[in-house]
Amino acid sequence: MIPGNARESGGPFPVKTATIKQIQGESGGGLQNSSWPMFLHDIKHTGRSPYAPVGNWLTVTWDFKMKGMVDSSPVVDTNGTLYIGADEDNCLFAINPDGTEKWRANIGAILATPTVGTDGTIYIGTVYGNLYAFYPNGTQQWQVNLGTDSWTVSSPVIDPNGIIYTASVDSCSVYAIYPNGTIKWTYPTNGWIYSDPALADDCTVYIGSNDYNLYAINPNGTLKWKYSAKDCVQEAIAIDSNGNICFGSWDAYLYSLYPNGTLRWKYRTGGSIDSSPVITEDDAVIIGNNSGRLTCVNPDGTLRWQFRPSVSSIVSSPAIDLRGTVYCASDDHYLYALDSNGTLLWRRSLGYYYFSSLIITEDGTMYLAGAYPGGGSEMFYTLLHALGSMNNTKPNPPSITGDENGHVRRKHVYTIVSTDPDNDNISYYIDWGDDKSTDWTTPTPSGQAITLSHTWQKKGTYTVKVKARDEHLMESDWGSLSVTMPLSYEPPHFRFFDWLFERFPNAFPILHRLLFRNYLITDKVNNF
Repeated sequence: MIPGNARESGGPFPVKTATIKQIQGESGGGLQNSSWPMFLHDIKHTGRSPYAPVGNWLTVTWDFKMKGMVDSSPVVDTNGTLYIGADEDNCLFAINPDGTEKWRANIGAILATPTVGTDGTIYIGTVYGNLYAFYPNGTQQWQVNLGTDSWTVSSPVIDPNGIIYTASVDSCSVYAIYPNGTIKWTYPTNGWIYSDPALADDCTVYIGSNDYNLYAINPNGTLKWKYSAKDCVQEAIAIDSNGNICFGSWDAYLYSLYPNGTLRWKYRTGGSIDSSPVITEDDAVIIGNNSGRLTCVNPDGTLRWQFRPSVSSIVSSPAIDLRGTVYCASDDHYLYALDSNGTLLWRRSLGYYYFSSLIITEDGTMYLAGAYPGGGSEMFYTLLHALGSMNNTKPNPPSITGDENGHVRRKHVYTIVSTDPDNDNISYYIDWGDDKSTDWTTPTPSGQAITLSHTWQKKGTYTVKVKARDEHLMESDWGSLSVTMPLSYEPPHFRFFDWLFERFPNAFPILHRLLFRNYLITDKVNNF
């Protein structure tokens, strides 16, 4: 797929204006000074927020439902209004801070992320090749066509003079557009453009193309330089504090270029890349890939850490909060939080598929859109989650007791129990070790045991693993029990006796008694 202040210990988190600021000009251009006004937060696509959640865990405060699988990521203005585009709804949605719909604009299918200008104007492109500008009340200011039947999936970026930069897929071109909606210049490439442009301090435009090139375009629309990768460059470009340009490619490499367009370093991530890079406070680069790895590369091009939650793809781009905590959603249905060293802090089950990326707002609330399988004629639907924070403690690892030895094809009973420090109700997930599992059970009070049974079909030694989950979906560590199934339930069966019973049917009662007695003796000896 194409893809209030937060307080801790009583005080607000400071805004790091030296490292994260929105570009604004005297002419009224640039981005609105909201907590997250565009894709990946700012014109350099650092993906870094000056705010952070308050607690150590998330709670869903509300959901906003949209049709289909949404690629667009949310943005927010200074009033707390959220904006997001939807493909199957054919709408740009404006959503109030309480999760209710404020307005919608029916302008066609949207894959791009909106951008909020300094005066509150919302800019968004559609798959019909149009770029729109809307007032904050939902009234359309203007629209400009970027090519007949030409998709626009790039998320706009705005310079200090109010010039909007975006691109068109089928016309293979980059556009600079005046604040009144007229085109300033067009720069053609030799391939479709899905990439999101980034702006340097001197307003050089960086953007990738499916012709395998990364382009640097001067503010007047002339080519500054281009760099050739080994495959498509489809996602957003990021710029570090020294002006170095970072991007991922389908050739599985993360690239870093000097501002003059020469290669600084490249790092092989282990999978093709459909995720956009983000930049840490000390200029390390973090990026996901389609083999399920999240990779952090030092400024010198060496590996800092790598985290692999699963073999599922990571298409959603990471986000970084004030403390350096990294958030990333994976297609294994989880949202992950890692510390600055790449150590897992927690994971939270939410949607099934993530093409949208997470944002962090001033009061510490995070917003993320996840796609879910639908029913009937609705194949998929998407929920935009408002994720508040809370302090929570995970349940203790469960204990599991029961038969440690037994027979195959015979039912065995086990008792499972855990306690929760917050006295929350608890559900249990059981992996029986034979490719069978019991999904999350009905919640029961903390400390109250449950009883479950299982039957193994083959001889062997199995590790039964149990995990507890509280009512806020925080999961415990695993508890385990080793179980051995050494015996078959069926008595021995010999072809000789089949022949014997056919020839001498009157002998059956006597032989049956002798054989059954022998089986009982053997059973007792093997279980001694």
